[in-house]
Amino acid sequence: MSAYLKKGIAVWILGFLTFLAFLNAFNAVLNWTLYGSEFEFEPYLIDQFTGRIQVTLYFWISITTAFILLGCTAVMAFRKPPLDPDLIEALEMINNHLAANKKALEEGLEANTKSIKTIKTDLMERMETQKRVNEKSFETLSASLQSTRKETLDALKKQRKGLQEFSQELFSAIETSISGVRGEVLGALAKQEEVIRRVGRSSKKSIKTIEKAIGDLGEMKTRLETLETALVLPQPKLTSHSSPKDVKGIGPRLAEELEATGITNVGEFLTADPTVIDEETRLTRETTKRLQGTVQLLMIPGIDKTDVELLEKAGVTNRKELAERDPFELSRKLAEIAKTYVEERKISESEKPTVEEVLSWIKLAKL
Repeated sequence: MSAYLKKGIAVWILGFLTFLAFLNAFNAVLNWTLYGSEFEFEPYLIDQFTGRIQVTLYFWISITTAFILLGCTAVMAFRKPPLDPDLIEALEMINNHLAANKKALEEGLEANTKSIKTIKTDLMERMETQKRVNEKSFETLSASLQSTRKETLDALKKQRKGLQEFSQELFSAIETSISGVRGEVLGALAKQEEVIRRVGRSSKKSIKTIEKAIGDLGEMKTRLETLETALVLPQPKLTSHSSPKDVKGIGPRLAEELEATGITNVGEFLTADPTVIDEETRLTRETTKRLQGTVQLLMIPGIDKTDVELLEKAGVTNRKELAERDPFELSRKLAEIAKTYVEERKISESEKPTVEEVLSWIKLAKL
C-alpha cells in the first residue's frame, strides 16, 4: 500500500475520532446547562468503564480528548510521508542522467571553445595577411596613380604648349592673310570708288546707279570686317539668343517663370528691369543684377564659367568692372586665386588664365 494512502486513512480515522470527542464535549455542555454542574449520568459507549460520572468531569475529559485527537490529526496531516523507494531510485537515475548530460555539455562546450579560438586565430591571421596585401596594393596603386597623373599633366602641358604655338601661328597666318586680302579689297574698292566718282562726274544720269554701287561696297566692307572679327576671335559661351536656363543659377523652373514674363532669351534677360523680375519671379533684385553681370562676362569671347567664378572671386562681377581693371594687377590676383583652386583640385594647372587671355578679355570688354 502506498505511504500516501496509509497517511490518508490515518488522518481520516483521527479526524472522525476528534469529531466524536467534540460531540461528547457538546453533549456535556448541553447537560451541564440543562441539569446543572452536579448532574451525573452514564456516558454512552464508555458507561461500562466509567459508570455514572459527573457532567463537569465528563466535559473536561471530552474536551481534553478532543484536543489531543485534534493535535494528532494535525501532526498526521502535515507530517511528510517517507519517500517511495521507487521514487528515490527514479530520482537517482535522473540525477545520474543529468550529471552525464552536464559532463557531455561541458566537454562539448570545451571542444567548441577550442574550435572557436582556432577559427578566431585563423581569421585574425587571414585578416592581418589581407590587410598587409591591401596596404601593399594601395601603395602600388597610389604610386601608379601619382606616376600616371604626373605623366598626364606633362602630356597636357606639352599639348597645351603645342596648341598655343599652333594657335599663334594659325592666328598670325589668318591675320596676315586677312590683312593682305583686306588691303587688296580696300585698294580695289578705293579704285572702284574713284572710277565710279569719275563716271559720276562725267554723267549725272548714272548717279542713282553709282549710289547703289557705293552702298553695296559699304555693305561688303562691313561683312568683311565681321568675317575678320569672327575668324580672329573665339566664340562666346553665351549669345543674345541663348536660353536663360544656360546661365548658371537659372534652372528650368526659373526659366519657365521668366518665359511667363516674356523673357525667352539671354538678350531679353539682360535688358529687363531687375525690379520687374523681382516682382514677377522668385529672383530678387540683387540676384538678378548679379546674374546679369555673369551673363555680360560670359558673352565676352574666351571667358567660360570657371573664368567667371575666378573673376567674381577677384571682385569683377560685370563687363564694366572688367573693362576698368588693370590687366596686370588683375592677372596677379587671378593667379593667386587659381593657385588655391589648383591645390583644392577644382581646376587643373592648364585652366589657369594667362596674362594674354586677361589682356584679351579687358580689350574685348571695352568694345
